[in-house]
Amino acid sequence: MWIIFALLTSIISAIYDICNQNSKLKAEIFIIYRGFFVALIATPLALMYFHIFPWQFYAIAIFQGICVSYSDYRYFKAYQKYGAENVKAVTPLDVFIIFFLWLILKPSIIDTYLQTILRSCIIVISLILISFAVSKYRNQKIGRNCLKEIFPILFLSAMVSIGNKFIMEYNDGYLLPLTFHRIVITGWIIGTINVLFRAKNLTSYKELIQPTNLFQAWFLVLMVLRMILLNFSMYYTVNPAYVSAILLLSVVWIITFNKIKRLFGKRIPYQPIAMKWIFLLLFGTIMLVLATQQ
Repeated sequence: MWIIFALLTSIISAIYDICNQNSKLKAEIFIIYRGFFVALIATPLALMYFHIFPWQFYAIAIFQGICVSYSDYRYFKAYQKYGAENVKAVTPLDVFIIFFLWLILKPSIIDTYLQTILRSCIIVISLILISFAVSKYRNQKIGRNCLKEIFPILFLSAMVSIGNKFIMEYNDGYLLPLTFHRIVITGWIIGTINVLFRAKNLTSYKELIQPTNLFQAWFLVLMVLRMILLNFSMYYTVNPAYVSAILLLSVVWIITFNKIKRLFGKRIPYQPIAMKWIFLLLFGTIMLVLATQQ
């Protein structure tokens, strides 16, 4: 059951990222919609499954909303500048960053890793493969520029992912309420912050309610669907590492989509990173994900 949800999540993620790349929305409009649209879709569901969680849950959700309000804005601009394929080719480094941040937060895990020689060897090999793949990215202009722009944002994404780990401790058996409440809180935070700080860059506030812009934001429904599917896959799996590994396949779906477009003579408006280094990074990352789970 979990693998079905995980595969669907990776496919929905790929479609969402391609929509980001092809969107004609201004980045300022997108990030405001990114908050309010998602919150409006999820609010009725949150009210339907209303539940009061410990205060730590709300603190983490607010923190995540603040992080995402900036990171998703930068991601959206990067998708349009470098293409979804190249941006997603860099994002597996998120796992690399989470690995080291988690060691800082939970240093006792190091002893667990050291107790199994095979696991320790796999982790070391994984880190070497990831580092080597990144060095090859840097040898290509598109990879170097994309890395330079995306790498700082990956730290925020890593903090959001670590927040997801902590937030599940307050699940209390209420998976659906936790999912919808988190979507609503982060959505309203993202929308509010960006109305305050990014709407001033618009020609007029009327741009936010123009039918053309509203229609182009349809793909934000995919984000809500992705978050629900992700929580279900995490709930049913015996090991969350398996889900994380499957989700990395989203870059494969994007590459496949672009290959099909090229076969039909469609022009891709950016130079892609060499696939062999993308797959090396994916392979090393998946090894690291699986090796670092107990």
